[in-house]
Amino acid sequence: MDKLVVKGGKRLKGEVTVSGAKNAAVAVIPAAVMATGVSVLENLPAIEDVRNICHTIEEMGGKCRFIDEHTLEIDCNEGVNYKADFESVSKMRASYYLIGALLGRYKKAEVSMPGGCAIGQRPIDQHLKGMSALGAKVAFDHGGVTLSGRLRGATIYLDMPSVGATENLLMAATLAEGTTRIENAAKEPEIVDLAAFLTSMGARISGAGTSTITIEGVNSLHGTSWQPISDRIEAGT
Repeated sequence: MDKLVVKGGKRLKGEVTVSGAKNAAVAVIPAAVMATGVSVLENLPAIEDVRNICHTIEEMGGKCRFIDEHTLEIDCNEGVNYKADFESVSKMRASYYLIGALLGRYKKAEVSMPGGCAIGQRPIDQHLKGMSALGAKVAFDHGGVTLSGRLRGATIYLDMPSVGATENLLMAATLAEGTTRIENAAKEPEIVDLAAFLTSMGARISGAGTSTITIEGVNSLHGTSWQPISDRIEAGT
């Protein structure tokens, strides 16, 4: 096709069904691992990334059951293995959210370096810098990263407002001792959605959607029902 010709002047009408946001789903699903109880997630997009993260959780010992194409039940009440191996993790980049979820609940996380979309260098140094500030010890071995230690609240300044780092630290800090402040935090709607989901599980979070997020650590999180936001990118296109 050499060109695309659009003839305007006609009024648009009708309705379009917008899927649940992929970028919200791939953060909320790992966050559900932190709950001692069962969570039900609705309005999930029927995409490979959702299936892959569910497969990874099952490989770790959790239970994922699709009630229908867009509704998922996650049960990690009996706990999961804190290790996510390469075969599962390499299929999607967003698997790095398991670092914050596992470290928060189990005080240890062993995750292979993530795979997923190849759109240039996307390091996770800001994630690890923040985890270190919370008290985690970070070690690299055999293509993966291991973090361990009892987490304590801290003030964390991100060198750039990374969405992934903001969400990962949000999860980890939820179960840390004391109060954590994430400064220069990303402000995307998916971050607000994750914070609201964690709050519905018993977390204490304020400031999501602004450049400073405050998290008061709690002892545990419980299961909940949640419907992630709709996909703004899909709606726009």
